[in-house]
Amino acid sequence: MSIEEAILLDTLRCRLNFLRTKNDYTKKDVADKLNLPLDQYETYEAGESLPSILELIDIADLYLITLDYLVGKTEN
Repeated sequence: MSIEEAILLDTLRCRLNFLRTKNDYTKKDVADKLNLPLDQYETYEAGESLPSILELIDIADLYLITLDYLVGKTEN
């Protein structure tokens, strides 16, 4: 894994956790809203794997945020 990939995983892990807790969702709530198995979503929030681009779009839509924010390209 490259340093860029490690940074992306860590940023995504932090943002997913922040957004979920900010919205008072459980991991199961988010997994259900994204139509994902809970264990798959948990790997994203643990920083163990990356969602597909379609899943990233669904996550951004769920929280009404941009993909740029989600992957750490912007702070807004």
